[in-house]
Amino acid sequence: MEGSFVSSYNLPLIEMMPTNHFLRLGYFMLMAFLQDIAMAANQAPLEASLPDLTELNVEELLNIDLSSVMKTPTALKDVPASIYVLTSNEIRRTGATTIPEALRVVPGLHVARVDGNKWAISARGFNGVFANKLLVLMDGRAVYTPLFSGAWWDQEDVMMDDIERIEVIRGPGASLWGTNAVNGVINIVTKRAKDTQGGLVSAYGGNMRLGGGLRYGTDLGDDAYLKVYARHSNYDEAQLPNSNADAGDNSRLSKIGFRFDKDFDNAEKISVQGDVFSGFSGGAAQPLPNLTPHELPTLSSPYSHLSETDLSFSGHYIMGRWQHAITSNSSSALRFFWSRNERQADLISSGYQIDTLDLDFQHNLQLNEQHYLTWGTGARLNFNNTTNGIYFAWHPDFRLDEIYSLFVQDEITLVPERWKLTLGAKLEHNPVTQFEWQPNARLAWTPSAHQSFWTSVSRAVRTPNWWEQDVHYNAAIQPPKGGGAANPANPATLITIRGGQNLKSEDLLAYELGWRSELTPGLTTDVTLFYYDYHHISTLTPNTLDNANIAAGYQVQSSSFTNYGLTDIYGGEASLDWRITEDWKLRVSYTHTEEKFRLASFAPALTETTTAGSFPTHQAMLWSIYQLTPQLNLDLNWRYVDGLKLSSQPTASYHELDARLAWDVGHNLELSLIGRNLLNKQHVEFGSAFFAQATAIQREIYATVRWEF
Repeated sequence: MEGSFVSSYNLPLIEMMPTNHFLRLGYFMLMAFLQDIAMAANQAPLEASLPDLTELNVEELLNIDLSSVMKTPTALKDVPASIYVLTSNEIRRTGATTIPEALRVVPGLHVARVDGNKWAISARGFNGVFANKLLVLMDGRAVYTPLFSGAWWDQEDVMMDDIERIEVIRGPGASLWGTNAVNGVINIVTKRAKDTQGGLVSAYGGNMRLGGGLRYGTDLGDDAYLKVYARHSNYDEAQLPNSNADAGDNSRLSKIGFRFDKDFDNAEKISVQGDVFSGFSGGAAQPLPNLTPHELPTLSSPYSHLSETDLSFSGHYIMGRWQHAITSNSSSALRFFWSRNERQADLISSGYQIDTLDLDFQHNLQLNEQHYLTWGTGARLNFNNTTNGIYFAWHPDFRLDEIYSLFVQDEITLVPERWKLTLGAKLEHNPVTQFEWQPNARLAWTPSAHQSFWTSVSRAVRTPNWWEQDVHYNAAIQPPKGGGAANPANPATLITIRGGQNLKSEDLLAYELGWRSELTPGLTTDVTLFYYDYHHISTLTPNTLDNANIAAGYQVQSSSFTNYGLTDIYGGEASLDWRITEDWKLRVSYTHTEEKFRLASFAPALTETTTAGSFPTHQAMLWSIYQLTPQLNLDLNWRYVDGLKLSSQPTASYHELDARLAWDVGHNLELSLIGRNLLNKQHVEFGSAFFAQATAIQREIYATVRWEF
C-alpha cells in the first residue's frame, strides 16, 4: 500500500529496532519519514493556510477547513459531528479576557464560574471543577492532567488576541484523540507567526480585573517567522454568597512564550513553540480536620478549623511539529512535546510535579476516489512526583505511566457529494486497564449544497485517573454522638477518602443525529439529538468501619472509589445564526439535557455517585452582534442557565447580560467598554468542591485598549 511504511521494512531493519517501547515507536516514525522523503520526487504544496476568520459571511464560514473531528482539513458544512467554531473576531467581540469567558457563548457547553479563578466546564453532563470527560487541546497538544483527567483552567490561558479560532466538538472524539475525549473536545488554535507580524499591545482594567499583553512578530527571511509574547493578569477577590465579606479568591498569572514557523519549498513545514508561566489562585476558607503531624485527630472541640484554599503553580512546555507533503495525495506529520506542571498548597503541605513527554505521528493518504485514509500512532509518558501532607497524600508518591496508541480512520465516499461513511477506531494501552478499543462510525448525507444530515455511533472510555487510584484524603472529623469529649465509649470519627483498587474505565456508548442547513443566504441552523449510555461510572463506597484506634478515642470511616454507577444522558441542542443585515447578526441557541443516574443492582449499601445534578436541564442564549457605525460596535449577550440539583449545594437558575461597546479610533487602535453580569449584583453558578469554595459572581465593568503597530 502506497504510503504505508510497514510493508517496506525488511527483516534486518526490524532486528535493528531498539528494545525500549518508546524508542521503538520513535524508530517506526523516523522510518516512515525517511520513506516519505524518498518518494518526494513530485512534491506538492501542503494545505493552504486557513483564511482570515474575522469577517466571514455564512457561506464562507460553512466552508472553513477544520481538523478537530476528522484530524484532516474538512469544511464545516461537511463535518459529521456537532461542532461550533468561535472565530477570532467573535472572541474579541465577547470582551473575554480568559478562555472560559469566551466559551460561554458556545451552544451546548455548560460554563460555570466557581470562584474568582476556578471554572467548571463540560458538555452533555458530568460537570465540576474536576470535570474529566472533556478533552482540551492547544494547537493539538492535549493539556489534560492525569491527576484528575481534566484541565486546570486557571493556568491554561493565552493572549486572547493570539487565538485564531476555537473548535468545540460536542460528542465523543475518542476514535482519534483517545481516552478522556468522551463528552467532547475543545481545540484552541493559535495564530501562526506569519499571521502575527508587527506589534500588538492590549490592556484591560476595571473594578475586578487588571492585566494586559504584548506580542511582536518578525520576518526572519527565507519563509521563516518568529513571534514572542508576554501576558499578565490580576483578578480581585470576590465576595462570599449573600455576604459583603471578601472571599480571598484573588489570582494572578504571568506567562511568556514564542512560536517559530518555517516553510521549506512549500512541501515541508516546521514549527516550534513554547511558554513558561507562573501564578497564584486564591480560595475562600474551607473547614479542615484538626490533625496532629502524625495524622491523629485532635479529640476535642472544635474538631475542625478554617483554612485558606490558596494554590501556587508554575510550569512550561515546548512543542515541535514537522509536516511533510509527499504528493498531492499523501502527507505526514510528526509532533513532540514536553510539559511540566507544578502546583503547591502550602497550608496543607501538599503538592506535585507532573512531567509529560508525548510523541505523535500521523499519515494521510488518498487511496483512490472512494477512500481517504488517516492513521497514526503515539506514545505518552506521565511522571508524577508528589509532596505529601497530613491532610492530603498520594500512595505511591512517585508514579510513571506509559501509554501507547494506534488509530486508523477511513473516509469512504459512497456516492460523490451525497453519501459519505467514516469508520475509525483507536487502540490504546495503559497500565491500569490495559487495552482500550474505541470505535466510531459516522454517516453523512448531503442532499444539496445547502444542507446535510448525519448520524453516528461511538464508543468512548475514561480511564481511572491518579486521584481515583492513589489519593489518601483526610476530609473531616465527625464529633462524638451527642457531643461531649471523645472517648472509647463515645468516639469521634475520622472521615477519609482512599484510592480504589481494580478500577474499570468508565464506558460510554453514544448515539447522535444531526441536521445542518443554510436556510437562506443569511440564515443557518444546526440541530443535534443525542443519547448517551454510560456504564462503570465512578462512585464512592464506604469501607468497613476501622476501630483500630478506638482506645485513643476515635475510629476511621473510609470510602473508596468504585465503578457501580450507571447513567443515561439524553437531549438536544439547537442554534440559529441570522445575518439580518450586513451590520447586524443574531445568534440564538437552546440546550436541553436530561440525566438519569442509578446504581448497579449489586452495588454495596450506601454507595453514592458524586456528579448527579451537575449539569443544567435548560440553557438558552441570545447574542446580538451589531455594527452601529463604521467605527462603533455594540454586542449584547443574554443567557439563561437552569438551576443545578447538586446534593451538596444546589444552585438557583439565573439570567445574565453581558455588553460590549467598542470604538475603532483609527490607526489600528480600538477602545472598548465591557459590562459583565449586569442583571444581578451577585449570583452563584456552581457548588463547592475539594479545595474550591464557591463564591459569588459579581457585576463587573472594565475597559480595554488594543493597538497594533
